[in-house]
Amino acid sequence: MNGVHINDDLLSEIAHRLELRKPNRAAVESVAAMTSMHFDVDAKEAPFECVVDSATGVGKTYVMAGLIEYFAGLENPARNFLLLAPGRTIRDKSIKNFSPGHRKSLTDAMESEPFVITADNFKSPATRKVMEDNSRTKLFIFTVQALTSKTGEGRATHEYQEWLGGSLFNWLSNLDDLVILADEHHCYRGPAFSKTIIDLRPELVVGLTATPAKADENLVVYRYPLARAITDQLVKTPVLVARKDDRNDDHTKLLDGVTLLRYKERLAHARCDEEGILRINPVMLVIAQDTAEADRYQELFDSEAFDNGAWIGRTLLVHSNLKGDEKEAALAALEDVEDPQSPVRVIISVGMLKEGWDVKNVYVIASMRASVSSVLTEQTLGRGMRLPFGTYTGVEMLDTVEVLAHERYEALLAKRQALNEKFIDHAVLAEIRRTAEGKLVARRKIVDEAGDVILAGAAPGDAAGDKTPVAQQTGPRTSGSLPAEPAPAGGIVDLQHLLGKAKDAAEETESSIRKHYPLLGRAEIAIPYTQKVASKAVISLNQIHDDAPFTALGKALATEADTELRRTLLRPDEGGTVRGVQAEARVEALALDIPLETSRAGLVRAIMRAPSVRPEAGEARAAQRLADLLIDGMGADAQKHLSAFWERAARRLTNLVADQLKKVAGQDVVFSDEVNFQRLQKERQTTKEHLGGHSEPHSKSVAYNGWTKCLYEYAWFDTSPEYKAAQALDEAPNVIVWARLHINDLPITWTQEGREYNPDLVAIEEVDGQRTCWLIETKMNKDANAEDVQAKAKAAKTWANTVNNSGKVDGRWHYILLTEDDVNDAGLDWNQMKAFGAR
Repeated sequence: MNGVHINDDLLSEIAHRLELRKPNRAAVESVAAMTSMHFDVDAKEAPFECVVDSATGVGKTYVMAGLIEYFAGLENPARNFLLLAPGRTIRDKSIKNFSPGHRKSLTDAMESEPFVITADNFKSPATRKVMEDNSRTKLFIFTVQALTSKTGEGRATHEYQEWLGGSLFNWLSNLDDLVILADEHHCYRGPAFSKTIIDLRPELVVGLTATPAKADENLVVYRYPLARAITDQLVKTPVLVARKDDRNDDHTKLLDGVTLLRYKERLAHARCDEEGILRINPVMLVIAQDTAEADRYQELFDSEAFDNGAWIGRTLLVHSNLKGDEKEAALAALEDVEDPQSPVRVIISVGMLKEGWDVKNVYVIASMRASVSSVLTEQTLGRGMRLPFGTYTGVEMLDTVEVLAHERYEALLAKRQALNEKFIDHAVLAEIRRTAEGKLVARRKIVDEAGDVILAGAAPGDAAGDKTPVAQQTGPRTSGSLPAEPAPAGGIVDLQHLLGKAKDAAEETESSIRKHYPLLGRAEIAIPYTQKVASKAVISLNQIHDDAPFTALGKALATEADTELRRTLLRPDEGGTVRGVQAEARVEALALDIPLETSRAGLVRAIMRAPSVRPEAGEARAAQRLADLLIDGMGADAQKHLSAFWERAARRLTNLVADQLKKVAGQDVVFSDEVNFQRLQKERQTTKEHLGGHSEPHSKSVAYNGWTKCLYEYAWFDTSPEYKAAQALDEAPNVIVWARLHINDLPITWTQEGREYNPDLVAIEEVDGQRTCWLIETKMNKDANAEDVQAKAKAAKTWANTVNNSGKVDGRWHYILLTEDDVNDAGLDWNQMKAFGAR
């Protein structure tokens, strides 16, 4: 091989299916590049060992899924993967993550369909059958102790199994394609682990951790530090909270925590109600110094003396002293803490939650230890960094996690720089270079990170301290004149100031909730609903979105369809060979006067006989559209051309349809032609500021009024392009009604796994009594060509074709994607936007 090779098409497909965040895709790509470098360029022997160091909360499980998909999808695939966990908690979590049917499973998006093999099932007949099948992808999930030891937990894997002709450990060691994924890699380096790796003889070992050991620094091929994750707004912004007075007793501290938690709950519930999603219940994590202290805290929460008994029965105690059924019940409750029906609002723990627990609704961490630095140096902070809403909300209290410190406010300020040093790190990634000899090689590239995570304290009434937080220095990149939403101000803050701000935010939110309904007298919007066809094997003519090849074929056939047939004379050449020679005279071809409708119907029948086309009414209507495109391309003489050369046209049209269907087979979503309608009349509610008129610049925090054609009196928008497109629709003379779509207003399934999205806007135009209905999606320039955006566009076009060919709609539906430049260049002219946009 000439150098490093990465299967970019496979990587892009995986990133799309798993919806990998950019750093997670980069992690998979870096491992792939450095693995290829090790084997293909340096020609070194196995194993290749590397480490992915990614901030807690960014998604290491997705990286593991991406690695499995990549190496199982190569031309020479790996079929055997071993996921090692440092303990039972992470092992059990990993089993759920890769078991079909579990609510946190990733397997619906995985083409490799890994079969999970554990200590509990590897002896079963069903598992034996899978292990003997070299075409199946196997994912063995064990604790590291189950492999490093021959006693206790490791006895089962080292015992002789007659059907294996040895132990499971020996069977694994004889595989020639074993890939080891070592989760929380920092937990078990040492002689025993090293010997296990040597004895297993894997091809590849990938360690995943947020805190790699210093001795493993040279193994790191990808690092995504916490400071970068905060900057990119992929995790919450941490805020250290301390009192300025001398009250640091446990009762006061825990009361401060639940007070803040109450305010956050009110804000979270208002946000969920506004978005029409299930309520998210913020919880507080209490870090106790020992199990006795943890027990004492639970007794305090369960007493009438604490906050008038408001927290009785709402705590969950999890620590190493729990045994038997009590421990199992606690772990089950811990698993369900994200469920809106869970009563748990406070989790009390000593050390069991450092790794392997990845719920997203921890909003307050109460550190009862002497120094808050211990919380920052361990993975405890990571328990509260994940984003429950998936992205930043723009509501500061919902985008931060507060750590209640034991130290006084002034003491924290004094040690701020020391605390920030814990976050100083550098990013690492694999960079592909071409050498002077023309060979592609992969090298580790180190990028220094700058900026403090923990900032100085905020004065009362101020939003931040003495400097701009790292998350505001760069922020998410935007193009044009669109400003990024301000990131929350992290750092060290005074408790009283924070509680005051949280209270004001909660009260303002609840007092300003306003509800809106469709306006009387406005035209109705009837929304068509259809379901995705379950089978991946089903394809549809509605998946053909590009009209150009069909009109081009019509033009080409018209050019060929000369009604004069050329005469050919047969004459011998000098060598006696008979050859055809064009005659000068021509004769007219027999031109039958076949009605155009008859030829059209024949073309539709030919399309319906094409391979994979289903004999259904909706498909027949889709075939009529394709036949009409060809006829339009032929122009005014289409009847004459088809009369003379119908068979040629039918054959080439059928071939074109077959070619187009091959491109989409098994990839894109297909919808049922069973279409139902429901009038858009859902209640809208919001806490945003209500502004009369819509001439002001865009703000996410404002609901705008003054529309003449909007279905609702007020509308609010996530981005400036959305807002400007709405303004253009409201001024367009042919638009009779439009609305901004909210969650579940018009859910379009865009992946085989069932993920849904709602376009930004819906509008109805009417010209000479004919209606055209528009689904409108707006995107920033930088996002327009993203794989998920393009996949959503494909699904929306298929949806529109399906609805149009159902025979049930009034008018035709179209989808259009408008970039930031399309919207700005059109200058609030809807017709110009349609000309610029991608359909």
